[in-house]
Parts: sequence; C-alpha cells; structure tokens
Amino acid sequence: MPDFKQTFQEEVRRLARKELKAFEEKINEQKKTINALLKRVNELEKKQSAAAPAVASDAEKTLAASAQDGKGRKARFSPKSIAKFRKKYSISQKALAKLLDVTPFTVSHWEIGKNRPRPSQIEAFAKLAKLGKRKLLALVAEKAPEELPAKKPAEKKKAAVSAAPAAPAAKRGRKPAAGKKAKKAKAADSAKKA
Repeated sequence: MPDFKQTFQEEVRRLARKELKAFEEKINEQKKTINALLKRVNELEKKQSAAAPAVASDAEKTLAASAQDGKGRKARFSPKSIAKFRKKYSISQKALAKLLDVTPFTVSHWEIGKNRPRPSQIEAFAKLAKLGKRKLLALVAEKAPEELPAKKPAEKKKAAVSAAPAAPAAKRGRKPAAGKKAKKAKAADSAKKA
C-alpha cells in the first residue's frame, strides 16, 4: 500500500498548481486588456493633441466675438470692477448673482479674482454697468426684491430737516448756542476749580 502521506501531499501540490495556473491565465488576460486600453488611450491623446489647436482657435474666435459689445469693442473685466460696481449701487452679491443668473458664490470668486466669468457673463455685466441707477434698481426689484438696498436712516433725517423750515434754536426746545465769550468763561471756571 502506497504511503498515504506522500500521496496526499502530491495531490495537494497538483491541485494547487492547477488553481495557480488558472489564476495566472486570468491575470495574463487582464494584463492584455489593460495594455490594449492603454494603447487606445495613447492613440486618442495623440489625435486630440493634433486636433486641439484648430478647435481652440475656433473656440477663441467665437468667445471673442460674443464678448464684444454692440460697437465692436471687446467688453473688459477686472475683479475690482465688480466690487466697485456693487459698492457704487449698494447691491449685494446675491442680487448681482440673480441679475447675471449665477450663484452668489460665483460672484464672490469673481471679486477676489479666483475665477473669471465667461464671455457671455462679461457681456451681461457690461450691459448692467451701462444702465442708470434707477433702471438698475428697478431690475433688482424685479428679479430680487428681497435684495433691494435699504435706505440709510441718515438720508431720511436729512430729507426731513431740509423739508422743514429753519426754526430758531429756542423754538426747537434747545438751548441757544453759546458764543465764544461764554465758552472761554466756562473754560476759565473749570480751570480755577481744578
């Protein structure tokens, strides 16, 4: 009777080699597939790099044409221009974003110079900048009524004071303003006490 131990070990080795061989065949197939895909990617990258200059020049021409205003001049952009525009008209980033159909986050990035608007957005901003203050605020009221700039309380007081006739100080319930002599006398008294 053959040695059971030796026979068992030989059978285990044979089965292990068989499984290893099947596993190696699968790995080799996957390697071949990967190499074929890499070759295809390289071919496509070469075709793209050859076609890219022609496509880029066409795209640049289209973008440049769309960024021109009605007089044939190209609309310009700078991050400072947006911040200056918003400050001039007291418009929030959210209101400007609604006017230009973008997010407030986008307007913020434009202002800090992190991103640059598309030519169509530059053109839309240029059109907004050409509007007068009344038309612009009317447009804000139409598209973003909750973002209308609030009137400052100081402006209301100035308007009320300028509308009322000037009345003497005594009639308004205030003490009349002291003259130079009275001020000097008060200063002298306070100096003596000290």
